[in-house]
Amino acid sequence: MQICRLELIAATLAFVFAGAAAAQDNRQRRLETNEYRVGPGDILEVDVYGDPDLSGLVTVQHSGDISFPLLGDVPIDGMTAREVQAKLVELLAKDYLVDPQVIVGVKEHRSQWVTLVGEVIRPGKYYLQGSKTMLDLLTEAGGFTTRASGEVIVSRLDQQQPSLFMSEDNGSSSDSPVRIFLTPNQSPSEQKESLSFRLRSGDIVTATSTQFFFISGEVKRPGSYPVTGGLTVLKAVSVAGGLSKFGGKSKVEILRKTSDGGTKRIKVDLGDIEGGKKPDVPLESQDIIKVGKRIF
Repeated sequence: MQICRLELIAATLAFVFAGAAAAQDNRQRRLETNEYRVGPGDILEVDVYGDPDLSGLVTVQHSGDISFPLLGDVPIDGMTAREVQAKLVELLAKDYLVDPQVIVGVKEHRSQWVTLVGEVIRPGKYYLQGSKTMLDLLTEAGGFTTRASGEVIVSRLDQQQPSLFMSEDNGSSSDSPVRIFLTPNQSPSEQKESLSFRLRSGDIVTATSTQFFFISGEVKRPGSYPVTGGLTVLKAVSVAGGLSKFGGKSKVEILRKTSDGGTKRIKVDLGDIEGGKKPDVPLESQDIIKVGKRIF
């Protein structure tokens, strides 16, 4: 069952990623509309028409300045390429050139990045080149691995308490970390909406792995299954196909790891739970459920 679930997530996301790849040219054109604001580490390509001595690559220093021939240190931190271009034209025209023609572009984006970890094909450091969404990032990273749970957590280091849900403005103004949940029953459009979350420099993005429980003994389909929200021992037995013809409702035991490395044994009577005499027991990751034989 867990394999089917993950394959369904992967298949659905493959559809989304195919749409993202088709829109790559449009995203690139948006990047060229000067959304990106340069900062320390970025490398700019400057072309001054008719003057190769003033043309070439310049690096934005830690101070936010570039060192430019004739002009010396020019502060440009936080400017777009177009604004840098206008500033160089103004300074060169003031004392040095008549009607200077200048073109400025960002050769290498190095000042803004996010860190992607967890269950993706290519985890690592990804530079922001203008506006980047979660969909852009996951596409660039090759998508999820087969161990991915479908949950993505975005942490912003200036916040202490994570928020469990996305903000109403889809992260455009909120600084709260968020958890994005992708499930097999979501349509591609719903997944696209979830993945439209806009990233910011310094974000740490974690693609979590699926957590499992294990069930053995007198059930129809013993094995490992993913732990989903609200899962209880009664539901877990149902997920495993129910009891076998020899399964005993009063012969159920949960083995649970404790914080000190030991094992806690929890006796369960499914009959009492079904009859409302006892509450159902919520399951945790790595729980082992053992179902024994009933006494005839």
